[in-house]
Amino acid sequence: MPSRKHIAQRILRGSSEDPRRRRTGLSRLGRYLVGRRRRVAVLALIGICSAAAPVSALLVVQDAIDHGMRAHDRGRLGRDVGVYLAINALAWVLQTTLVRGLARVGQDVVLGLREDLFDHLTTLSLRYFSQQKAGWIIARLTSDVDALSDVLSQGLTTLVVNTLTLMAAIVGLFVLDWRLGLVALVILPPTLVISRWFQVRSHAAFLRVRETISSMTAQIAESVSGMAVIQAFNRERAFLGEFDASNDANLRTNTHAQWLNSLFFPGIEFLGIVAMASVLWVGGHMIGSGSLTIGTLVSSVFLLNLVFQPLQELSDLYGQVQSAGAAMEKISIVLDTEPEIRDEPGARRAGRIEGDLRIDRVTFSYGRDPVLHEVDIHVPPGNCLALVGESGGGKSTTAKLVGRFYDPDSGGIRVDGHDLRELELRSYRRQLGVVLQDPFLFAGTIADNIRFAHPEATDAQVEDVARAVGVDRIARRFDAALLHTVREGGAGLSAGERQLISIARALLADPRILILDEATSNIDRPTEILIEQALDRLLRGRTSIIIAHRLATVRRADEILVMEHGRITQRGSFDDLLGSAGPFRDLAAQLQGSDEVLQSAPVSGSRASSSASVVSSEPE
Repeated sequence: MPSRKHIAQRILRGSSEDPRRRRTGLSRLGRYLVGRRRRVAVLALIGICSAAAPVSALLVVQDAIDHGMRAHDRGRLGRDVGVYLAINALAWVLQTTLVRGLARVGQDVVLGLREDLFDHLTTLSLRYFSQQKAGWIIARLTSDVDALSDVLSQGLTTLVVNTLTLMAAIVGLFVLDWRLGLVALVILPPTLVISRWFQVRSHAAFLRVRETISSMTAQIAESVSGMAVIQAFNRERAFLGEFDASNDANLRTNTHAQWLNSLFFPGIEFLGIVAMASVLWVGGHMIGSGSLTIGTLVSSVFLLNLVFQPLQELSDLYGQVQSAGAAMEKISIVLDTEPEIRDEPGARRAGRIEGDLRIDRVTFSYGRDPVLHEVDIHVPPGNCLALVGESGGGKSTTAKLVGRFYDPDSGGIRVDGHDLRELELRSYRRQLGVVLQDPFLFAGTIADNIRFAHPEATDAQVEDVARAVGVDRIARRFDAALLHTVREGGAGLSAGERQLISIARALLADPRILILDEATSNIDRPTEILIEQALDRLLRGRTSIIIAHRLATVRRADEILVMEHGRITQRGSFDDLLGSAGPFRDLAAQLQGSDEVLQSAPVSGSRASSSASVVSSEPE
């Protein structure tokens, strides 16, 4: 079984590993055409016919001029006019069908890419999100995908139609007169040289544009999230300065990219003018010598427009494609990041967990220095374990390992005798409950937030749980009761009210293992009493791990472990630890301040029937 460090090395290698086999550009989108190849083939046939139609119409124009007008053959002229109108009507139908079909294919590709990207993000470990800025990730899902969407919904049509028209027009030039075709294509070599020059420089320029957009999005996301702190410390001007710096960088990169466009597009247009003048000059001399008809020259001039008009439109599209290619490279960085925590081959589905939890000589580090040193813990089914100690002792890290948000460097986490790495991750986490120190509530109703971990729960079940933990008291404050709409993050609710809702959420999920991480910290005493009563209901009959500083919370535990610097320095029951000299009694004295407060702390009636689970977002 690969170790966590080996997996991390693969993640760090990321995009550099086996570059010949990786596809990071727009060609990677080809996988989203699987199942749509028949539709794409039909659209390709329609596109060829659509491109051939205007060329065929100009061949009819040549015949109308040379054999209808000059020969005064009204019958042939009328027939040519009728054929010309029919061809253009058919071209209109074909192009309309092609545009609609390509737009549908493009949006299907964008839909599949966005779904894959978000789905892949949900599989990545907490380490990835702790190391990557939220704004950078948001930019991948928003502005980068939007850049691809613009190309695939609008640019794809321009690309296909104009490319096919360009090829058909060149063939038509040689069909009309190969000499004029050669004259027109004299400008092809300088066009290719200019295009290659622009391709190299614009790709780098648009890549920098995507980077500055990502940086600015990250700065905006951080500022919005921390606006209360910014205003409290009067740092508005400082953050405005940082935003201005990001905005200026974005301005400079965009200006440079547009400067490249300003050189490329007029250059292509100038070459088209040169080609047109050359054809008129050579064609005029050929007419004078009698080797070329007027109809052929007129049709050749129109065909030349069909060569350079698509070329100009493709040039306009080129910058957009380069931007989309740069966006796809950024998206590929996310898609190529391997999940650190994943199901091992042959992982078995976890049945109903009894809750026998064993942490067997576990050592773990976030970086170079270990955070846990051969920690050995056993929690029998239905028992409650409390972890206490100074910050940085390893308590929350232990909880994260139990939730398998990380894998240990050595040793193992076993539930009912099975190493967590041998169990299917989803089936295990379905039986894991979480109550955080600062619970997150989603935008929606109170009932929706309670139902979050058990979407199939009925309204009656939600109401029963809300009544059991006291959430119904919160709901009475609002006209809509449990259907009251909660803003994102739980704005408008107190910390205690948010915590009660999160406890109700965990109770409704009916998990077998629970981890409580500082669930009663930073809460006033009356609210703490309500939460303590709710915890008694939540912990009953479940294996639980409690991370807490308040002694009223840890007194209910069957066993208390004191953790210092990643090691267990003391263990025992509440009364035993309090009655003997050691770090727990010192910690109790610091936290409670007096024996009277300690004696007044409520005690759960049944310590042996508790359980709770939570994972902190910060490593300890």
